[in-house]
Amino acid sequence: MASQGRNGNGNGYAADDDPIRVGDLVIVEADRGKDLGKVVNDTITLGEVEVFWAGQQRFGSGQSPPTSPGGADGGGGGKKEIAPKMIYGKAGAGDAQLLVAKMQDELKALALCQTKVRAKKLPMEVVDAEYQWDRRKLTFYFVAEKRIDFRELVRELFRLYKTRIWMASLQGANSFEV
Repeated sequence: MASQGRNGNGNGYAADDDPIRVGDLVIVEADRGKDLGKVVNDTITLGEVEVFWAGQQRFGSGQSPPTSPGGADGGGGGKKEIAPKMIYGKAGAGDAQLLVAKMQDELKALALCQTKVRAKKLPMEVVDAEYQWDRRKLTFYFVAEKRIDFRELVRELFRLYKTRIWMASLQGANSFEV
């Protein structure tokens, strides 16, 4: 398994030695915080991940392998690194209720953002909103014909939600953070 258990032993077990299996909901390391994920493979090795990413590049999927900032050589070229994420443990029974509340809050955030976009007459369509599990980040997914200056929108959303706002374009590799 590519991720370490919260006890740091790297064997995919939570601290209580309860094995993590396919289908389990787990709390995982995310962008400057924690997120909720579902285990889809509990036997993958680092070598298999490297082969998968090499195949993705060769067949032109448009995705690139995960890298450390600047790549392994620090300069953007050279060998790419795969950065496994920490598994903190299985999601608890109460986390299902938190998931429902999170989804409801995402729908409210989406509707509010769409209203603000219309009011500002921005040439974009906001199609989804997603909170990171720990609510340290709120991502809005959008479609637009061209690059848009949405800095004022992001400032307004930050004032309302008091969390990091990320605008992600669904047109390709362009995603914008403010």
